[in-house]
Amino acid sequence: MAQADDELVLETNGIAIQGWDRISVSRSIERLPSSFSLGLLDLYPGSGNQQRVQTGESCRVLLGQDAVLTGYIDRWSPALAPGRHEIRATGRSKCQDLVDCSAEWPSNVISNADAQGIAQRLASPYGISVTTDVSGIRAVPQFTLNWGESPQEIIDRVTRWAGLLYYDLPDGNLFLTRVGNKRAASGLEEGVNVEHAWYEESMDERFSDYTGVSMNFTPVGEAGDSGYNAVTLATARDPEAASMRYRKRIIIVESTLVARDMATDCINWEMNRRYGRSRTLRVVTDSWRDSAGALWEPNTLVPVHLPTIGVEPQDMLLAEVTYLRDDDGTHAEMLLLPPAAFAIQPYAFYSNLLELT
Repeated sequence: MAQADDELVLETNGIAIQGWDRISVSRSIERLPSSFSLGLLDLYPGSGNQQRVQTGESCRVLLGQDAVLTGYIDRWSPALAPGRHEIRATGRSKCQDLVDCSAEWPSNVISNADAQGIAQRLASPYGISVTTDVSGIRAVPQFTLNWGESPQEIIDRVTRWAGLLYYDLPDGNLFLTRVGNKRAASGLEEGVNVEHAWYEESMDERFSDYTGVSMNFTPVGEAGDSGYNAVTLATARDPEAASMRYRKRIIIVESTLVARDMATDCINWEMNRRYGRSRTLRVVTDSWRDSAGALWEPNTLVPVHLPTIGVEPQDMLLAEVTYLRDDDGTHAEMLLLPPAAFAIQPYAFYSNLLELT
């Protein structure tokens, strides 16, 4: 459902630039940071209406009245050709600094902090706040940073063990959460609002059995020549893969995170993510918005029904959305996965999804 005022506006340095005829804005729960790429064609380069923008300036991107990204302009590229003047602008959210820059922490050792506390400490030098809607996040007893690591690399590690998703919000700040339970007002239905769709099932990245081990050091002579001994901390089984043949995957659990309940979460997370990525749905729909006028939002459950390509009625999680506008019109490109791809609950909780596809 498009809105009459669904025009992209780039706000920067006290000015609002609009009239963009090539638009691509991407948000994801798996890819940090959000990004935009814009193009504006001026057929009358002598009009004197050229906008001058300084790269590195802070900016805000709005679709209609809805802010979708707050960050910085990375590149500003004017081009001139006979009879035309074109401008291209690209940028990313504030969280780009967590990806590009290096982490800072006194002594490089983190002790007795949870994922939110660690992320906030790493993000604060860059003017980024970290919020969460998850309570009771367990503390990491000790965590050592490697020189040269980015804040995002460290945040990725600690959130993975805590079973959290992390992504940036429209205000540019970081959000830690789990699989969302918010449901879109409408879905994606063949013959209604789906222009193109691609569905893929795969088994090459899935395994029947998963084992999490910790490598403990012992004096040479007590555990063979290597001096290392593997201790099994957790196991999990994918029932669908196991029904086909035996395929085992061994995962090394970091030595600072060896509590068995944490190892179990880690192994279930690995198995569920691999299951989720074995069923991916890519859709191009005809609007940036659902039937209630809300923008398609990452981490939202979307009802889908595409019988021609074998997708029976079910809710899938919107993992990534790109809002597009070009010569072909206005579209939203969407990547959807089963919710199990992002959950840490035991695999059996999602066994019903196997029957739907």
